[in-house]
Amino acid sequence: MTDQAIATAPPAGARAGLRLPGRYVPLLLLAPSLLLLGVLLVLPLGVVLVSSLQPNVLLTFDGPGLDNYIYLLSKSYYLDVIVRTVRTAAVTTLISVPVGFVAAMLIARLRERVRNIALMSLTFPVLAGPLVIVLGWMALLTDGGPLLGPLVTRGLIPPLKLLGTETAVVISLVQFVLPFAVLTLFTAVSRIPTHLYEAVTSLGGGWTASLLHVTLPLSLPGILSSTIISFSLAASSYVSPYYLGGAAQQTLTTLISQFILATYNSQLAAAAAVLLLIVMLVVIVAITMLMGRFMR
Repeated sequence: MTDQAIATAPPAGARAGLRLPGRYVPLLLLAPSLLLLGVLLVLPLGVVLVSSLQPNVLLTFDGPGLDNYIYLLSKSYYLDVIVRTVRTAAVTTLISVPVGFVAAMLIARLRERVRNIALMSLTFPVLAGPLVIVLGWMALLTDGGPLLGPLVTRGLIPPLKLLGTETAVVISLVQFVLPFAVLTLFTAVSRIPTHLYEAVTSLGGGWTASLLHVTLPLSLPGILSSTIISFSLAASSYVSPYYLGGAAQQTLTTLISQFILATYNSQLAAAAAVLLLIVMLVVIVAITMLMGRFMR
């Protein structure tokens, strides 16, 4: 066979008819990610769900059943834990998203070099981790700490005793969630074309008109993403409620830890974990539907 014949010969796979249809190529490319998702997410969730339906040392019943869920939802103490989890996450979100929106608008107007420094500084709390943040707030929120100590000593404020309260948990969660909210909102705000602001100005509109008719409507998808991220991070947080809230301010995450580490009841812990997932999904769907009306 000559060199010219070899160069013009079709590939072996093509001669054998092994070419895949175009519709299967995306599935083939997604296969590794789907496999990883199934092994690391779907399979553990399935194990937790099956475990939550099993009897345990506290509740005895025949076969798989919903007795663990009925038990948790029938006790006022556990209902208070669920309500506290949602309330803490909601308050954290209501503080973080508006503050993050204002911060994102201010950062978007900075010069490029200053903007990059500001964005890099936002990542420091994330890189430090929630445990370092919580330990810092434990030192700051004590009555004799460097933040409140001088004010209490001079009689400017009464002893507040913030540690062990829901307020301390919210303060810590806001600091931890805020960088995620700002970065998400900054991405949405920075994508708004500048000529839209120029059009508002040319029509006689001021800063308020630009905010109401340009920034807010076009950044609603970013606000929705930021709200979902903030609520999810706050509701699933463990370190802040455990160290700053204590036993008196338990959330679903600390309740799950107590079931596993204190009472060795993995079945009730699994049921509490599924309830946490359901609560988060219900709230996220409600937020999405509500924001969807404003987007339309």
